[in-house]
Amino acid sequence: MKILIPILVGLLVVGCTTIPDKELTAEEKKVVGEYQSKYNGNTLKYVFLENGFGEWFLDGKKEQEYRWEIVNGEIHAEDDDIYIYRINDDLSITYIAIIRDGKRDDSIKFADITFKKIK
Repeated sequence: MKILIPILVGLLVVGCTTIPDKELTAEEKKVVGEYQSKYNGNTLKYVFLENGFGEWFLDGKKEQEYRWEIVNGEIHAEDDDIYIYRINDDLSITYIAIIRDGKRDDSIKFADITFKKIK
């Protein structure tokens, strides 16, 4: 029993600790918000949250969640693949590439869709 008590206390301490939120860079703070575009008659919306997660909507319906970060000045939004966006001078973003199976493809079908920042 004397051995069990320190083990339980150790587990409680480890279980109660939290990982502090990552401090956003100035560039990441500019990206946080909602972006929208029209494509083939559909409304596409990306939401980049302060916690490094995001949500993708198609015609108002949430379709997917992802993690995002800025890598070499580009937004990388990752689920199974990594979707890459350029940050434009007017703070809009443009879909420019995808990384699939570790290989970057800049010639994707949906490239060059620009999303305007709406919030």
